[in-house]
Amino acid sequence: MAHGRAPAITRGFAGMRNVRIVGGGLTGVLAALEAHRLGARRIELHEHLDQLGGQLLPRMDHGLELRDRWVAFGGREDPVRKLLEWRGAGFDEAPHHLGSVSPGPRGEPVSVAEFAGPVLQTRDAAFGRLVGEALTDRLRSYPSDFHAPLTRYCQWRLGVWLDEVHASSAATLGVDQVRVAGVRGEEAAPPMSLPQGGFTALFKTARRALEDLGVELHFDSLVSPREMLEADDDTVTVWTPPPAPLYAALGKATPKSINYSVASYVLQARYAGPVPFMLQNFTGQGSVFRLSLYETRGETLICAECVAETSDADLRREIAQLMGAFDGASLKLGDTLMVDVRTRYDCLSTDAGRKLTGLRSALAQAKGAGFVPGAWDCWDAGERFRRIARSLAIALSDDLLEAQAAA
Repeated sequence: MAHGRAPAITRGFAGMRNVRIVGGGLTGVLAALEAHRLGARRIELHEHLDQLGGQLLPRMDHGLELRDRWVAFGGREDPVRKLLEWRGAGFDEAPHHLGSVSPGPRGEPVSVAEFAGPVLQTRDAAFGRLVGEALTDRLRSYPSDFHAPLTRYCQWRLGVWLDEVHASSAATLGVDQVRVAGVRGEEAAPPMSLPQGGFTALFKTARRALEDLGVELHFDSLVSPREMLEADDDTVTVWTPPPAPLYAALGKATPKSINYSVASYVLQARYAGPVPFMLQNFTGQGSVFRLSLYETRGETLICAECVAETSDADLRREIAQLMGAFDGASLKLGDTLMVDVRTRYDCLSTDAGRKLTGLRSALAQAKGAGFVPGAWDCWDAGERFRRIARSLAIALSDDLLEAQAAA
């Protein structure tokens, strides 16, 4: 997607409509920038916190970013990165250093470098076709020997029956790409980049850009679904938070949600290996499911994402074991800087997957093109932005279409 001059189809008409964006996380920021690029000039953004960033905004400790999860952007063609760069954000290309630990044929951990998915043994390497909407269906499309270890891992991560989890959650759990042990993958690691100065600097730059563009920022501001539904027809609403409140506002049953608790620990570290580095644990044992090493203000920190809270001694022992095959001998852990336990909602339930279509249809009937739904069933930030950008373009060109029809 090229960024720069707004398309001619919307330039004369998009500015006539109000754009109200609910949510000031990354998706909300991108929606505001894209709405302006498309020609809208009366844009307001509502965020229930006192600053932009949402879940991506890290805690700060003496200038250090304490990140509770692994997040990275794509290469130069990443549409998210391109739009942010268009408004002044800087990015550094980051070498893509990855690793994974999977269960071996006798349950022993097997470490693989430069691949972040499960690597498993099988007698029959045939992959089937995905038929069905549940995560169990996704796992059944893999070789039969993969079923048991992947099921054990996913249940360890989520603590629910996997037929209740939508197949799209495979990406969140890291099992969307699997490899047969002994078969070297030919796929190249996708390009990766990180924001210059960290995520705090990224959202400060985004705030300045929005203010310079005349976007009205409303912090500590809640917009109810009822208020959104009652907005006048000249207002295009972009709803980026989870959709659960919208069901009740439309008189529909709220679907079952998949929520699980994650305990994140951030520790000081010294490490001779490559940084940034991300390692995923698919063994279904211990507490740590992901480790990420990153630099902030010249210091190296390690974030351990865990399925449950654990003792300091057990955490450090497990980190050492997982990192053993990845320059682990050079890793020296320092003080623990943060312990954070929170609920995550990044896995879609099969019930929600079924009901999203009905929700979108009801919203379209109630608001037409004037409501832009979040891409709630999409894990990839780039694809999520592309969907919202397409819907925004349609909503903001609606005036032109009506004018052409009247003529």
